Amino acid sequence: MKLWQFLKQQYAFVIRTAATPLAHRLMLLYAALESIILPIPVDPLLAAVVLAKPNQWQRTALACTIASVVGGAGGWALGAFLGLHIHSLIAALPVALAAPSAFAAVEAGFAEFGLVLVFLGAFSPLPYKVIAVSAGIGGLGVLPFLLMSLIGRGLRFGIVAAIARHHGDAKKLISLISLLVALFAGAIWITK
Repeated sequence: MKLWQFLKQQYAFVIRTAATPLAHRLMLLYAALESIILPIPVDPLLAAVVLAKPNQWQRTALACTIASVVGGAGGWALGAFLGLHIHSLIAALPVALAAPSAFAAVEAGFAEFGLVLVFLGAFSPLPYKVIAVSAGIGGLGVLPFLLMSLIGRGLRFGIVAAIARHHGDAKKLISLISLLVALFAGAIWITK
């Protein structure tokens, strides 16, 4: 029982912290950077901010979506303008961060799937940053890329924010987000 009390105290601390304006701005910065280079998704931060201010869940989800797509546009620009030099940059980064095999697979996939791949990368747990940079390298137009990114990221963050808003109980939230992750994993498994 002491463990549950400790977890409840930590949960309360996170919610108090997430209610601050600084936390909201940091979530937006993180959403943009996660679309370019950071390996951990922004979803837990989004859920915490929504739990702290549930009446603003739609606005928070929209702001997170826009920040993430802006970051994705930065990744697309990196791929488009650095093009062939991106491979040497990837080689200089640690393998866990750069994921060179993921870049190679995504580049090959763009020739066959294009916009579908952008949507899947934006909506699913596939690394969106890899999709964004590869879309730039592959020559995918910026407007179709941004449109698919807005739709995919908007759906994803809208679902996460709605779950957090309408199921503010910590146990329900963890269960529903686990279910969402399981559904993503099942969709990826089925498509392989």
